[in-house]
Amino acid sequence: MPTSLPIHFELSLPPLRLEAGGEVARHVVRGFAWGPTGDAERLARITAPIDPQPWRVVRRTAAELDRAPSPRASGDLRDDVPTVLLVHALTGDARPGGPGGWWEPLVGPGAPLDPAKVRIVCFNLLGSCYGTSGPCDEGFPVRDDDPRLPATVTTWDQASSILLALDALGIERVDLVIGGSLGGMVSLCLAALAPDRFARVAPLCATDAASPWIIAFNHVARQTVLADPDWPDDASRGLELARQLAMITYRNERGFDLTQGRRLVGGDEREAPDWSAPHPYRMQTYLEHQGAKLRARFDARSYLCLLGAMDHHDLARAPRPFAAPHAGESWGLSRIRASALGIDVDTDQLYLPAQTDRWTAALGARGLPVERVTVRSPHGHDAFLIEWDQLRPAVARALTLPLARGAHAATTTTSSPTHPESSQ
Repeated sequence: MPTSLPIHFELSLPPLRLEAGGEVARHVVRGFAWGPTGDAERLARITAPIDPQPWRVVRRTAAELDRAPSPRASGDLRDDVPTVLLVHALTGDARPGGPGGWWEPLVGPGAPLDPAKVRIVCFNLLGSCYGTSGPCDEGFPVRDDDPRLPATVTTWDQASSILLALDALGIERVDLVIGGSLGGMVSLCLAALAPDRFARVAPLCATDAASPWIIAFNHVARQTVLADPDWPDDASRGLELARQLAMITYRNERGFDLTQGRRLVGGDEREAPDWSAPHPYRMQTYLEHQGAKLRARFDARSYLCLLGAMDHHDLARAPRPFAAPHAGESWGLSRIRASALGIDVDTDQLYLPAQTDRWTAALGARGLPVERVTVRSPHGHDAFLIEWDQLRPAVARALTLPLARGAHAATTTTSSPTHPESSQ
């Protein structure tokens, strides 16, 4: 199948009513597509091309939003091409492949997600600061009790935004939806909201409901941002410290032993350091570096918005305006009809493997094809962005999961891979 280069675009969508109240009246989504050459012409009819500058915060005034084109007629991307939808993590963007893409080793020619075999699409999440509608846009809904805070956005809202984007592109069915961390949570929401649309789902390091452990860390990160004396105009230091806390949860003690150890900058603590001059530990400078990187590329209000979406994630709760689930039943898990591959990391201290056990067992009990893969790594949660040799066969397997009874998907042209090692 002849392929195009990666396409980066902006898409105007119908207004989106948020679960918690408020409406995203000017609903704009930025996206990425890589697949057949014919897609470029079809996308050009309904989207606006953008310059894919990585990690650039987009802030729009009301006047700029008013000049945005109105939603156009739906596209007509071919259904005979298998479509893979990728969903990014908390501070990611819609650029999974190509130079600098967050999953570059897994997306591209010869990779498991090969644009010569599948169409790859990714959308920036609602609430982000990379071009999709979010708190950086003037007029984005705010909290009634504190207009300095963005309106509550949930993973159901983010999934609804993606579904509207798929509608606009004319993608009626998706062979595989896959994402890590927050992206994995949104992937499960998509499979629940539109059960006939998704043939396979493969969340990595994700859960069906945010645990108290996750909510606790997010609370401290949020309060760190809000405690910045320059909030809300410029919470740079608060955002840096929130990111430093997050990095500790994203990694693992064993991994930090390997990469940072007790080494001082410029030497080892046990080699008679010069106490008359400050010599920080490498662990300290690593965290400061990570905080400064996020401060330079992200917006504090968007960070709070996305943390809130993670906190409110719970598939057991029916999204508004759907009816409440039956007693003892998870609304979301009871609706999913997709085959599932649960991927976890044995050293993840944020999304524990037991959480993957829980939602995969619930789907398996309903007779759905379910498989499990455990990535073994000293690097904790972030292994889903590091351990490429283990992720390649896992992603390839996700593409070829047997379909659930009655499910329909486009014919996949990928060859059957070797099944990756699993802890189950």
